[in-house]
Amino acid sequence: MQLRSRASSFAGAKVGNENSSPDLDRVLTLRDAVKADALMILLSVYGLVCGDLWQLIRMKEGKLLGGVGEQVKWAQRELTNIQCYLSDADSRRRKGDARAENWLNQLRDVAYRIEDSIDIFFVEVEDNRQKDHQKGPSFKEKLKRMCRKPKELHKLAIELGDIKKVLDGIIKSRIDYGIEPLQDIEGRDTHKMSARRATYQDVDETEVVGLDADRNKILELLSDEKICRRAVITIVGPGGIGKTTLAHMVYKSAMKDFEYHIMLSVSQQFSQTNLLLKMLKKFDSIVPDNTDEGELIMELKDKLSRSKYLIILDDVWEVNLWNQLKNALPDNKNGSRVLMTSRFIDVAKSADPGMPAYELDFLNDKESRDLLLRKAFFYQELDEEYPSDLLEIADELAKKCKGLPLALIVLGGILSTKDHTHSAWERVLRTMDWQSDGRGCMDVLAMSYDDMPYYLKTCFLYLASFPEDYKISSKRLIKMWIAEGFIPCEGRKSMEEIAEDCLEKLFQRCMIQVSSRHLNGLIKKCRVHDLLRDLAMYQAGKENFITVLPNPQDTNYPDTTTRRVSFQSCHPQLIKYVHYAKYSDL
Repeated sequence: MQLRSRASSFAGAKVGNENSSPDLDRVLTLRDAVKADALMILLSVYGLVCGDLWQLIRMKEGKLLGGVGEQVKWAQRELTNIQCYLSDADSRRRKGDARAENWLNQLRDVAYRIEDSIDIFFVEVEDNRQKDHQKGPSFKEKLKRMCRKPKELHKLAIELGDIKKVLDGIIKSRIDYGIEPLQDIEGRDTHKMSARRATYQDVDETEVVGLDADRNKILELLSDEKICRRAVITIVGPGGIGKTTLAHMVYKSAMKDFEYHIMLSVSQQFSQTNLLLKMLKKFDSIVPDNTDEGELIMELKDKLSRSKYLIILDDVWEVNLWNQLKNALPDNKNGSRVLMTSRFIDVAKSADPGMPAYELDFLNDKESRDLLLRKAFFYQELDEEYPSDLLEIADELAKKCKGLPLALIVLGGILSTKDHTHSAWERVLRTMDWQSDGRGCMDVLAMSYDDMPYYLKTCFLYLASFPEDYKISSKRLIKMWIAEGFIPCEGRKSMEEIAEDCLEKLFQRCMIQVSSRHLNGLIKKCRVHDLLRDLAMYQAGKENFITVLPNPQDTNYPDTTTRRVSFQSCHPQLIKYVHYAKYSDL
């Protein structure tokens, strides 16, 4: 009887005023009192017209969608502004400012929340649209929808309101604490950048391993009499692979064959005028520092016009550097050469398409172990034998570096400070952390990451979600990038074409290694060097972009929210953590 009286009361009120919002609230109360099937029977007994009730639902729902819709429009505007600001700040902020880094991370977290809220809103809109096109939805389904939507949209409105408060607080904190994250990139401490390169460019050649064959091949190119024109040869490879060391070796061996010869470091802080001045002064020309750039070009051209010269430009970052310098370097058809080193394959292509880039390979296992031991026993003569009980553990330590000479040099330096015992070296193997113990190596690799545009950094960080030594399918990766919204719009190109360009750019910057290509030349599969993957994991974790949980023995799981989680183990401990953290979507 109580159930009948509730239905009767509702039906009477509905007939009296069908636009009354209290009546809708009564329907919401009924959901907790009866099942939908029973309610449908009772309402039909009392002659309620389903169409009228559905019209009431649509009117109430429309008001909710409209109200939240205005908040979503605000959120979309703010998200665009935040993303533009983060992109600008990422390229211009002064590194090492802890307050600015923390402030930008807070702003990034707000951007993540806004993205989620907008996604939720459009899921609701699409859900409504699809249900409107269903043929003859049952009254039961309509009632469920009526009961569910106001609650969900109300939660969304509250979330957007909370986001606005948080964003206002973050903006206010910047003023209160005097945080200035947008520092001009020219204001960076260039001394730190030079110090990064010093970790590997001044290596003693007696300790060099695996570069003799490369030196001989480049010397052959420099002395090839069949190539009379001024040729540009570019040594290409990731940071720390030994490009500068190789260039020094080549320079010392080849300088006697050229009348004029110089080697200059270019680096990121490139200025054409300063570079021309350095060249002329190296050639003993007396030139005032305030000389016009055009005059410098003519002076250098005249100096080299009747001579055979060798110019080595180390650490070239700008693709258009050669276009700026070539007019000052005459082609005397006498075998003059320009040798450059770069992290970018595009530098070689733009400088001299007729000379393919000389790509340095990583060291093999034997070369890796030899270099590691030479650094660990730096005081020992090369022909002396190493302790036999350390050779096996040395192989395992060398494998951590994956053939990267700089990493082997850094790790060997660490071992040189430890006791030369198996237990001491095994402890290093267990606890070695590149982000702390091998900071110098990671800083060199991070230079390539820092130089990338914002959208490409996002694509690179996403590679941390794949396991170590995993061959990544480009088709799968591109779909994931597009689904995540990483790929920017670009003219009439499709999203897939732009994503393929992004993948190729990562290869051109030596941030990935190509495992195989399709017949049309596009990348089919790729992988990431372990140390570059470590860099991606570290940076992604710092920016709350992705959390990688690869080690089942590691119980130090994050106790805060994270944007994405990559589980690279099915260990029960990880499953337990997932349940505890309530990652309901995984």
